[in-house]
Amino acid sequence: MFLTEKELRGQFDALAHTIKTVKVHRAEAAAALANVKTLCVLGCGSSFSLAKSAATQYSQHTGKPAWALAAGDLLVNFTTYEKLLRGSTLLVLSRSGSTSEAVRAASRCKEEFGCKVLSICAREGSPMEAVADWSLLIPWAFDEAVCQTRTVSNLYAAALALIYVAAGNEDGLARLEALSHFAPTFCNEQEAVLSQLATSGWDRAVVLADGGYAGLAEEGALAFKEICRRDSNHYHVLDVRHGPMVQIGPDTLVIAWVSSGDRELQSALLSDIAKKTSHLLVLDLSPAGEALPGTRIALPDCGEDDVKAIFALYCIQLLCYHHALSRGVDPDKPEGLDAWIKL
Repeated sequence: MFLTEKELRGQFDALAHTIKTVKVHRAEAAAALANVKTLCVLGCGSSFSLAKSAATQYSQHTGKPAWALAAGDLLVNFTTYEKLLRGSTLLVLSRSGSTSEAVRAASRCKEEFGCKVLSICAREGSPMEAVADWSLLIPWAFDEAVCQTRTVSNLYAAALALIYVAAGNEDGLARLEALSHFAPTFCNEQEAVLSQLATSGWDRAVVLADGGYAGLAEEGALAFKEICRRDSNHYHVLDVRHGPMVQIGPDTLVIAWVSSGDRELQSALLSDIAKKTSHLLVLDLSPAGEALPGTRIALPDCGEDDVKAIFALYCIQLLCYHHALSRGVDPDKPEGLDAWIKL
């Protein structure tokens, strides 16, 4: 078994441990988040995509301003962000806690702008933990493989759980805690359809998703580049019409995350896409259930769309893994990519 496969299939066990840990440290988390006025979520690579989700979700649930920054951007252009960051709280998402851009940027923000620094990290005793004023540590979610799978879902879920704590959303926490109960049945049921789709003759991928989970979907698009070495992009659902649609053709796999929002608008877009490619996978977050163009996978009715999105990511990861095997690509050894970057 490839390490990537082992870790992606084991992510729901890790998720159960992560949410349990958030609940154990709930009082500390609430105190750390209590006086946040504005929040900047920092990350690199996959973690930057997740930072986009966390920032949007934090504002959606608390009503407070939040935004995401790529740590490398902040490090290179540090002084230009002073007015944006002074007095803000930083939340840093990291697999290793050792990526140079994130550690150096957070340290400078703390020293020069007086920012409070919080972190979620999948490794204990890291440089980031030394910088942070408070850290949530989830070492069981650390991916040894270069390509992240369970680390991604766990960082996303941990950030969402902290947001639920900050917002006093008890139902959200309960839904996250119950995720692992849905996983065995759902994952087994989707194996055949995803394996078949992985070998159906496409050579590039487009992922469409909106809302608070759009950053998670963006990371899903990145998984194509890393795990199976296919060109890929993420766009917002209706926004794909504004230019990117021209590059969708018969050899493009389109994966649309259909939200619980306006069904008619989303369905009309899918109909337009189905005229351009037969490779259309619909990951349906809505319980509506009516027919849609393409191959439809109904995600478990396990909470709001932001929670269901974790299963959508799993579908993409598994599809990428099977596609890598079908074309003789080693998912554990992406050429020219390191697990984390040191400048």
